[in-house]
Amino acid sequence: MALQNPKALYTLLFESAAATLLHFGQERLGVQLGITALLHTWGQNLMDHPHLHCLVTGGGLDAADPPQWRGPKQARYLFPVRAVAARFAGQFLAGLQSLRETGQLEFHGRLEPWREPAVWERTLAALRGSKWVVFAQGSVVGPESILDYFGRYTHRVALSNGRLVRMDPRTVTFRYKDYRQGGALREMTLSGAEFVRRLSLHILPPGFTKIRHYGFLGNNRRARQVPRARAALEHSPWRLEMAPVKPSPRPRAEPSTCPRCGSDELLCLGRLTAGGRFTGLRRGASRARLRAGPPPILNDSS
Repeated sequence: MALQNPKALYTLLFESAAATLLHFGQERLGVQLGITALLHTWGQNLMDHPHLHCLVTGGGLDAADPPQWRGPKQARYLFPVRAVAARFAGQFLAGLQSLRETGQLEFHGRLEPWREPAVWERTLAALRGSKWVVFAQGSVVGPESILDYFGRYTHRVALSNGRLVRMDPRTVTFRYKDYRQGGALREMTLSGAEFVRRLSLHILPPGFTKIRHYGFLGNNRRARQVPRARAALEHSPWRLEMAPVKPSPRPRAEPSTCPRCGSDELLCLGRLTAGGRFTGLRRGASRARLRAGPPPILNDSS
């Protein structure tokens, strides 16, 4: 259903998760949380597995003036996970029913029977009786940890180049983690057509925003509320001290001379692929200087 109605279903996924978390923030803590949610549509085998990764502040701003920062009474968790899952299921299924009643869902192929009201009601009943899973992870403290976590998903789609093992005119082989076997690394070989089909499952609708912010991190509130949150955290018992950050190693300096002959000029004759195939330049050699200074000027020797 998500593949046939991607914009409607992915938007509902965002709205249901945000509404659930904001509700618990108000009900349990009396605060407005800050939430960043990121859509992730694939599994390790490249099949469709739409879900959200949500980064939630460990507390939020109350309604006082100026606002105070308030967090959970216990340090082990923010909200009970089972209660969050039940609330999310209710939000999502109510939204699903609303989309169908307003004619915003399409059913094709094997989903055509869902157009019948009786079949649709049985489907909703089955979904209500299913176990809805919300996975909660421990605290992520500091900008480096946040970037390390979110950086895996923000600008990567389905498969990184490092997981590609080999390919030939007919097949593509890539590595994946088999979570049913404890995350063991395995290889999967697909036909070229099937590989492209699986990749195409993760093409989002045109203009769709896959990273969204809610609560006091919302686009129309962030400029005003984030400074207030920082001020409120200054003397709050829920403030966590950042661990010292290790300085990043300095990048190695680019060579300014050839390590073999000592020349400061580089003569490019062509390209050599990893497989050993050499392709010469069509118009002869190109020359560039290696020493630091102005950008090198390439000149055709021909």
